[in-house]
Amino acid sequence: MRRERARRGSKHGMNPLSSLLLRFMGIFIAVLIVLTLVWPVIAPAYTRLATWVARAGFHLAESPNVSVLEARGAQLWVHRIVGPGQITPFTWFDRYTFFAVIPLIALFAATPGLGLIRRWSRLAISLALLFLIQTSYVVVSVQLTYAAIGLTQVGPVAARMLDGWQVLVRVVWESAPLILWVAFTARAWTRRYAGLRDELKQHHEAHNKGFVRFGIEARKGWES
Repeated sequence: MRRERARRGSKHGMNPLSSLLLRFMGIFIAVLIVLTLVWPVIAPAYTRLATWVARAGFHLAESPNVSVLEARGAQLWVHRIVGPGQITPFTWFDRYTFFAVIPLIALFAATPGLGLIRRWSRLAISLALLFLIQTSYVVVSVQLTYAAIGLTQVGPVAARMLDGWQVLVRVVWESAPLILWVAFTARAWTRRYAGLRDELKQHHEAHNKGFVRFGIEARKGWES
C-alpha cells in the first residue's frame, strides 16, 4: 500500500510530505469553515452549559458568593451583588470565548493515522478537558480582576503576582486547543512520520531513476 502511494506520488511529481501537508491543510480549512458557519447556532446552547458549570465554580471560589452569572444568547454576563437584592453588571464574555472547540475539532478531523474509534474517543476527551479549561478561565479571570481592582483583599505578595497570573491564565486559555491536540495526536504523527520516511525514500529513488532515464534518452537523441 505504501509503495503504491509512493508510486502514485512519484507519477504525479508530488513529494509525499507535501501531499500529506496539503491534505491536512485542506481538510482542516474545510472543516473549520463549515463549523464556523454552524457556530452561531451552537454557541447559545454551549454558553448556557458553560454558564451552569461556571456558576458552580464561582460558588467554590467565593465566600460569600457575590457573583451572579447569566447567559444571554451566546454571551455570558457576570453581575456582582452590591447590596440586598441589588446586582450590577461587572463584565461579559462574548460568543468567541468558547470558540476554540471549532479549531480543536478541525485539527482532529484532519489528523492522519487515527482510526475512527481512536479519533472520536480522543476528541471527546479533549473537548471535555477544553470545556473545563474554558469554564475555569471564566471563574479565575473574574476572581483575578476582583483582586486587581480591590474588590477582593489579597496579601502584598499575591498582589505583586496578579499581572503574571492574569497573563498565564490567558495564555493557557488561548493555547489549550493546540496543547490538547498535540498531546493526544503526537503518537499518531510519530507513526505517520515513520511510514513517511519509506515513502520519501521511494519517491526520491523513483525521481533519480527518472532523471537517469531522461539523461540516457537525451544523450541518445544528441548522438543520433
